[in-house]
Amino acid sequence: MEIDLHAAIETTEELLARLRELHRVEADDAPTRAARRQRVELTRTLLYLAHLGDRARVQVMDTYFSFKKGADPVEEPWAGAADER
Repeated sequence: MEIDLHAAIETTEELLARLRELHRVEADDAPTRAARRQRVELTRTLLYLAHLGDRARVQVMDTYFSFKKGADPVEEPWAGAADER
């Protein structure tokens, strides 16, 4: 069985690119509308980056579960116990 992590790799590459864009950005603390807009945009961006991390994790776990479906039950003695009930 070939393990395909293409989707997770693409998501992780997008995450890395956006992390690099955001790295060392200074938030404007001034009480102006422009500064508030920038802080809102930074908040949304950070939430989106967390979402991308979660998406990559789920894509890796999907691949893991697909791999485990095709696993040989002889190698996993506990796998047959639930089937025998």
